[in-house]
Amino acid sequence: MSAAAHAAAIGAISLRWKWYAVLIGLGVLVVLGAIAAIPTKGKLWQLADGADGRASTSKFQWLLWMMVIIFAYSALWVLRTRQGQYAASSQVPVNLLTVLGFSTGTAAVAKGITAGYVQSDRLAKPVAVKGSKGGLIQDDSGVPDLAKLQMIGFTLVAVGIFLWTLGHQIFTNPVSTSLPNIDSSMLVLMGVSQGGYLGKKLVTFSSPILYPPVPAAAGVGDAVTVTGANLGAPPSGTQPPLGAQLTLDGQPVPNPQWSETSIAFTVPGEPPAKEKKVSLAAIVMGQKSNNVTLTILPAPAPSQPPLNRVSESAGQGG
Repeated sequence: MSAAAHAAAIGAISLRWKWYAVLIGLGVLVVLGAIAAIPTKGKLWQLADGADGRASTSKFQWLLWMMVIIFAYSALWVLRTRQGQYAASSQVPVNLLTVLGFSTGTAAVAKGITAGYVQSDRLAKPVAVKGSKGGLIQDDSGVPDLAKLQMIGFTLVAVGIFLWTLGHQIFTNPVSTSLPNIDSSMLVLMGVSQGGYLGKKLVTFSSPILYPPVPAAAGVGDAVTVTGANLGAPPSGTQPPLGAQLTLDGQPVPNPQWSETSIAFTVPGEPPAKEKKVSLAAIVMGQKSNNVTLTILPAPAPSQPPLNRVSESAGQGG
């Protein structure tokens, strides 16, 4: 038998075993998920959560690449055993190693940036707040973040191309059992997007952030508290830091009670004729926070005194 015929015989693997390889690769992910489910109490999505309880973009793309590469390696190793090669694959594409390094490094640097700001008191320690916004493609104010969207977009495109190439390798003859590579141009795009994400994280960490007020609707003269982060430390007592303001539709709110993580105030002004939505924002060291909405309720209608009905006997008396 010629060398070409021998290689073709080795590469010819039945369709059934190809599906077995895919299922075994998925089974490896299931086993890892079961192990990870123990500390997360079955909530596997928490693996991609940050310290503030919201989804972390850097952790998500790191977790996604890790799962994809583990699946590919496991499935291809099963096919290698069908070809009589039981040793671990020693040929891993350089670009694939680079993208995994990018993902790991981005998550580590993002964590380091957060820890550095917390230790230098430039950022309040992240706390999970019910009703707070933010996520994979949104900033902490709930607004779509271009840097996050770009990184997630290129990550999903690269993962999709990788999986498509992997499927082509598995379900064609002869089977190629080497890990698929990633195109260099896509690698550059991912590197640029991750650099942009980290750069934006560096310059926006100190911006003040507000979360929805409690209560969300109040009347004039009622007490309202709005929690947040990066609000600045009051110099003494509960007075706002120097130059800090809480604004209501652009107008300063008088006498707010200030702390590093919350601002309490009394709704000022005159009662509106009907419900009115206003915007609250904080300005700290020249940086304006996101806007949050407060509904101001109208004054309650004055109660009418009951009418005194004069009895017929009293009316006839005079």
